[in-house]
Amino acid sequence: MLHESSDAVESVKSSDNIVAILGLVDFVTDGQRVFGSHNGVPMMQKITASGCSVTAQIAAFVAIDPAHAFEGTTSAFFVFGLAGDIGMELAKGSASLRVPLIDSLHSLDQDTVLEEL
Repeated sequence: MLHESSDAVESVKSSDNIVAILGLVDFVTDGQRVFGSHNGVPMMQKITASGCSVTAQIAAFVAIDPAHAFEGTTSAFFVFGLAGDIGMELAKGSASLRVPLIDSLHSLDQDTVLEEL
């Protein structure tokens, strides 16, 4: 069954949850607000555990301020996608993207993130 983004919005309207969907456009909703991020590169989908990695990053961002879980989730998606954009500049394929992606996550600083917003 194919689901649309509107299905996610409807599914969380009656709860206190957040739905986050990874894809060509990363999508986050709390039922009231919707965020879409177009950064990142399609090759990130071919790296084993990239979804697990961004989920761990979401957990870390939300843990900083659980009262702002929506903002933490959208920020984590943006930063992870930005690291993918930077890492792809050095990669030749999915196997060689893994290390630059991790290196980019490690070396990102506030100025770089704010520059790309």
